[in-house]
Amino acid sequence: MEYRLDVRTGKNVSLLGFGAMRLKNNGTSIDMDLAYEQIKCAVDNGINYFDTAYLYGNGSGSNERALGEIIEKLNCRENIFISTKMNRMVIHSLDDMEDMFNNQLENLRTSYIDYYFLHNIISYNDVLKLVDCGLFDFIEDKKSKGQIINMGFSFHGSLIDFKKILDLYDWDVTLLQYNYLDNNMQAGLEGIKLANQRGMSVVIMEPLKGGLLAGDMPLEIKTLIENSGTVRSNADLAFSWLYDTPEITCVLSGMNSLEMVEENVRIVNGHLENPLNKNELKLVDDIKDVLLRLNEISCTGCNYCMPCPQEINIPAIFKYYNDKHLFSEDKTFGVHHTFILYAGNILGVTGEAHDASLCVDCGLCTSKCPQQLDIPSLIRMVDNDYHGKLVRPFIPILKKLMKYVL
Repeated sequence: MEYRLDVRTGKNVSLLGFGAMRLKNNGTSIDMDLAYEQIKCAVDNGINYFDTAYLYGNGSGSNERALGEIIEKLNCRENIFISTKMNRMVIHSLDDMEDMFNNQLENLRTSYIDYYFLHNIISYNDVLKLVDCGLFDFIEDKKSKGQIINMGFSFHGSLIDFKKILDLYDWDVTLLQYNYLDNNMQAGLEGIKLANQRGMSVVIMEPLKGGLLAGDMPLEIKTLIENSGTVRSNADLAFSWLYDTPEITCVLSGMNSLEMVEENVRIVNGHLENPLNKNELKLVDDIKDVLLRLNEISCTGCNYCMPCPQEINIPAIFKYYNDKHLFSEDKTFGVHHTFILYAGNILGVTGEAHDASLCVDCGLCTSKCPQQLDIPSLIRMVDNDYHGKLVRPFIPILKKLMKYVL
């Protein structure tokens, strides 16, 4: 395992971190047996940074509780770093901060948090609202008691706002979205370097753009990869591209299978001896150009927009829509998949078919989207593309047929 120094604490952090947001469910709850095997494999292979949040899981700390239970069983608390986040959306006072933090300590079965973040900061004003609620008093109290070791913020806004937030407080760490597709978005490389220059740790999220950069690729990209001669997997290209950035402290991977953990460990273990060569760097640039042209909606499938009051499965709809454009020339796309697309029926959170036409433009999803997508407008775009005037009258019949197909 490759480690990088946290200059604030003088401790070594594994370059690969375990992002626990995407732990698999077994029915309506987290598959604890699978999660245990994954986290044990990660610890055994030298991963020492584990990230969660109060919002992950069912939105009330279930993901934290799972991680806390497993870490306690593994008896490894003193050998790892735990990262979690304050849900700013429900904070209205200093008491709210205290209550949430104490709840998180209980969930995680720990007396301190190594890396504590303000969650999903999009603008400078998001932080100012927390400051007005007593944020700095909260931070200083917890740090003085040793309950928070490193304080930071996870960020999805503009570089301008990022710089303003850096000047508000002597932060220890920041959590940024960064990958070869999003390298010029949000804080970007300039933000990474600015934070590093201030002696902050820089943790990276969405290294694979919600799996887009690791999964099956369009035929055009497959041809580029085959002609390049590289033996790397898609995930290897994406991770290695990030690992070559020395200002990055840790890269989180949302691993939801034992195979993913094992593959990602192999990639990071081989990085120092096998960085990307010039041809592979050119290949990454070429892949990026194709994806930016074909991928219609910049959704990472984080599910922050869920649940929808109309029970529309927003991430699934966007994924099917993107797949339609990414794989339009691929004959293996499948009749079944295409049928779902053009019927416009995506299973909603209740198991009933809920399609894009049900959007009432309430805007709740937009307020929670880290990518700052105008989700209602995109939903209407998808609805018009799927249904149209010719298909719309037949939707009730298609919905009945869909129950048998699925």
